[in-house]
Amino acid sequence: MTVIKETISRALLPFLLLYSIYILTHGHISPGGGFQGGVLLASTIILVCVVYGLQKAEHIIEEGTSHRIEAAAGIILAFLVVFELFLRNALIATEPVLHLWSGREIMLLNVTGGAMVMTAFIIIFYSMVKEK
Repeated sequence: MTVIKETISRALLPFLLLYSIYILTHGHISPGGGFQGGVLLASTIILVCVVYGLQKAEHIIEEGTSHRIEAAAGIILAFLVVFELFLRNALIATEPVLHLWSGREIMLLNVTGGAMVMTAFIIIFYSMVKEK
């Protein structure tokens, strides 16, 4: 039974990772975004934990690293929101500073929001597994 789980998860993990990155980066022009991409990223780590064990999942991302990523993403998200709402509208009315492909700052907001959602789900799952 474990051979089947390991084989299927080994085949699914790259596709889940690639699809979650696609959802994070294209959420501003298609269905999806920060929450959906973050949940899908967290589910890849949770799949590794369920199939291979907590040691292997913590080898990929530890709980302390998750806390640091969540804090950094929160700071970046707060800076982007303040920049978007106040500074850009007040100081620069004509030309956007962070001119990205089609969504400008929205893609950055999706990625940082996705990082926060991913780490929150990973921290919750790790704490539930460790409590057991």
